[in-house]
Amino acid sequence: MAKTLKLAADLTLPLNVVTEKLAFLGRTGSGKSYGAMKLAELMLAAGAQVGSIDPVGVWRALRVPVAKGGTSYDVVVFGGLYGDLPLTPASGALVADLVCDRGLSFVLDVSQFIPSEQQKFVREFADRFFHRKKSAPSAVHLFLEECQEFIPENPSGAEAMTLGVMQRLWKLGRNFGIGGSLISQRPQEIAKKALNMSGTLFAFQMTGPQERKAIRAWVADHGVSVDIESVLQRLEVGQPHVESPTFLKLSKTVRILPRVTADLSS
Repeated sequence: MAKTLKLAADLTLPLNVVTEKLAFLGRTGSGKSYGAMKLAELMLAAGAQVGSIDPVGVWRALRVPVAKGGTSYDVVVFGGLYGDLPLTPASGALVADLVCDRGLSFVLDVSQFIPSEQQKFVREFADRFFHRKKSAPSAVHLFLEECQEFIPENPSGAEAMTLGVMQRLWKLGRNFGIGGSLISQRPQEIAKKALNMSGTLFAFQMTGPQERKAIRAWVADHGVSVDIESVLQRLEVGQPHVESPTFLKLSKTVRILPRVTADLSS
C-alpha cells in the first residue's frame, strides 16, 4: 500500500489526506473535477475507501480506463444511466448501511433525480452515514461534486434541512474518520462555514468576480499572505494553486498528473 500520493510532479500528499477536508474550486473546464478524480484514483490505488456524491454523472469514470486493458477501480456505481444498482429518492439510508457494512468504495450518481429528489436522497444518506461512522469509525474520503447544491450559503425549502445534516458531517466527521473534498465552480454559493473548514484549497482558473471574491475571502480567513488575484490570472487549465497553511504547510502552483481513468467530462 502506498504511503504517499503523488498528485503532481512537485506535490506529494501523505496518506492521511484521506481524513482531511479539501476544496477544489474553479470555472467549468479548468480541471477541478479532473484533479479531484486524480486524487480519488490515488486513494483507491492505496487501498483507501472513497465515495462520491455526483449530481452530474461523471464520477462513474473511475470504472472506465483511459485505454482498453488499462487501469480502472473497483467502485460500485449506484444510480445514473450506467449504474450497477438503481437508486430511488428514498434509498439514502439503505445505501449508507450497505457501503458501511461492506466497506465499499462508491459513486452515488443522483444526476437522474430532480432537485427535490436529490435533496431527499443526499440528506438521508448523509444522516445515516454519519451515524454509522460514529458507531464504527474508519477512514473514508467523500468527494462532493457541485457541492453548493447540498451545502448552500443561502438555502431555501428542503435545502435547509440538507444543509444542517451536511454541515454536521463536515464539521464533526473527521472525529470518526470522515474526510472530504468540496468541488464547485461557484464557491460564493457554498456555505461559508463549510468552505472555511476546508483547510487545503486547490484554486483553478476562475474568471467571475464573485468567484474570485470567494477565493480572496478564504485566503484572508486562513491568514495567507499570497496575492491570490495575480496568481489566479496566470493559471492554465489543469494547473491549480495550492494553499495549505496548516496541513501541508505550503503555497505553490502545480500541474495535476494525467489520470489513468477516462475523462468523461471532457
